[in-house]
Amino acid sequence: MAVAETLKRSAKVVRSAAWLGWQLESNWADPAIFAIITVIRPLASLLIIIFMFRFALGASASPDLLNFFFIGNTVYLFVYNVLFGISQVIFEDREHYEVIKYIYISPVNWYLYFIGRGFARFIIAGVSCAVSIVAGLVFLPLKFNMTAAAVPVFAVSFLLGIVSIFFMGIIMCALTLVMARHGNMMSESISGIFFILCGIIYPISALPAWLQKISTAIPISYWLEISRRLILGTQQTIDAAWHGVSTADLVYRLGFSTAVLFAFSVVFFYYMSMLARAKGIIDRTTSY
Repeated sequence: MAVAETLKRSAKVVRSAAWLGWQLESNWADPAIFAIITVIRPLASLLIIIFMFRFALGASASPDLLNFFFIGNTVYLFVYNVLFGISQVIFEDREHYEVIKYIYISPVNWYLYFIGRGFARFIIAGVSCAVSIVAGLVFLPLKFNMTAAAVPVFAVSFLLGIVSIFFMGIIMCALTLVMARHGNMMSESISGIFFILCGIIYPISALPAWLQKISTAIPISYWLEISRRLILGTQQTIDAAWHGVSTADLVYRLGFSTAVLFAFSVVFFYYMSMLARAKGIIDRTTSY
């Protein structure tokens, strides 16, 4: 009974935090109106991709390169939105709304609260991803050859990838507890690093050899390569950095790294929380 009650309470914290995050992201707008905006936004980004491949690259824009680039950018929507969404919670609650001290002393699990706040950005990214995929199939020569046998593997890898991003967001959130307002640039900087290193817009094999070693150790890189293989229905993509590495091995690496991120995020978050409390800076505002 105690375990069931704890799980029920935890779920309530996550659900309430997710509802609050959604209201803040939509600026308390009507759900129907915000849904229209959420659908239009990725379509505008898709027009940029169409322009790049149809006009800027011209004949050099091969279908394989288009599929690689398109799927990478689509999956990256989750990376940017979740990382930025969770890390920004500290600045919103501490600097803008100045309510973080009330949340801190309330009888809720602070770790789960930030996880819940990230769900709003996750939903927005999910809608944007779905719209982009459908538009890519309609307006672009996007190849979609996922087999029925690949669906369970894709579901597992997708879940592991999303969970790992949430844990990374918690780690960044913990760092912002002891940083001033300009720390909000950290999430954008780290997202930009992932954008360059994880094979979003070009293969990892195009990077220098020493950078490839770093790139192939980042969980996001595993997730992207798995997603591309399963969506395209192929054993390997144009990224030579992963040639010789099986999809099962990539899933195993992603699962292991996700478990490590979870353990580290829990320890690091509570350590930084205690450090911020000891320094008396949990509800500190920088006033600029």
